[in-house]
Amino acid sequence: MILTMNTCKNGVRWLYKLDQDFSWRSQHSVPENLLFSDKDGKVRLIMEKDGRITVTKGYAWDGCTPKICFFDILIGTPDGVVHSGTEKPKTYYASLIHDALYQFLPNMPKDKPVTRWDADAFFLRLMKETEFAPRWIYWLAVRVFGGLSVSVRKNVTRKTRGRVEITSGIASPKKKRVARAKAKSQL
Repeated sequence: MILTMNTCKNGVRWLYKLDQDFSWRSQHSVPENLLFSDKDGKVRLIMEKDGRITVTKGYAWDGCTPKICFFDILIGTPDGVVHSGTEKPKTYYASLIHDALYQFLPNMPKDKPVTRWDADAFFLRLMKETEFAPRWIYWLAVRVFGGLSVSVRKNVTRKTRGRVEITSGIASPKKKRVARAKAKSQL
């Protein structure tokens, strides 16, 4: 989350927003397909048995943190140079997957198919894929300070409170949204 001082007006609390679904093969299988919804019921994170992780269109996050807005200038952890292959900052996808998983860690089923350790490992792997040079420093920072974030979220009412749904099969995020919309319209 971007911390804002009283000197920053009309700014959003996020830096990036997905304009389409993003899927990544984590190679980390889970026992059941999992859908994580935000407080408004929108599916934001999908984890499939085969290890595919999808963050859905419209998800907003703040990149690597911490960041502070001061007199409309964003100061904080850099997200890296723009990668020639993705045309996004080198930590863009790493921070996306990491932030989405951290947001929903408190909503994980009791058997914890994905842990904080897994989320941090995915963060490191995705930064390696974009050849982000200081990836080990960033990974060490989330290992040391990321636990504070998860602990605080467990003890404080979160604005992002959501829920998890276990499903037997998932077609695609778009098909899932269409099916949900049809079901709601029939009520």
